[in-house]
Amino acid sequence: MSSIVPIVTPEQLYAEQLAGKSPALVDVRTAAEYRAGHIPGAQLIPAEELVPAIFENRLGRSAPGRNETLYITCHAGQRAARAAERLRQSGLTNIALVDGGTQGWSQAGLPLRRQGNAISLERQVQIAIGSLLILKVVLGYGVHELFFAAAAFIGAGLIFAGVTRWCGMAQLIARLPWNRSDSHPEQAHA
Repeated sequence: MSSIVPIVTPEQLYAEQLAGKSPALVDVRTAAEYRAGHIPGAQLIPAEELVPAIFENRLGRSAPGRNETLYITCHAGQRAARAAERLRQSGLTNIALVDGGTQGWSQAGLPLRRQGNAISLERQVQIAIGSLLILKVVLGYGVHELFFAAAAFIGAGLIFAGVTRWCGMAQLIARLPWNRSDSHPEQAHA
């Protein structure tokens, strides 16, 4: 099976929506990111919950990704690409990515639906790592120099995340209560 997933431009997807079509569109970001701004009509299903049985139930459609195209988006496209590959491996072949994700949609001047303000997962990780590094340096000078080794461990984690595109800190932060989708905010459009 080919790992190349078709890409649709934000303008093409918007034209479909304007034509009265209701494309199956899934946003794989966290609930907080989704509330901060998402493509109108996108249903929130975080990447870790993205399995065919769940999205068929949430979308209220049978066979998205089989008989009809399933569009996947995230912030800029990387999480959506990984989610699409996972779905392709589970047997779904009619999948397309939104070029540039929600960020590309916004840059194209297309309308976003917002449900409050939120900090993106990427920024939450940056804030957490920066705070940990400052704490380790302060503790290294004030308590014991072994705390400097902990700062080096954080640096090694950043290198690992950059090389593998997998970030344990992001996985942990995505599980925090304000990033959870337990209340299914995709059902309440503001």
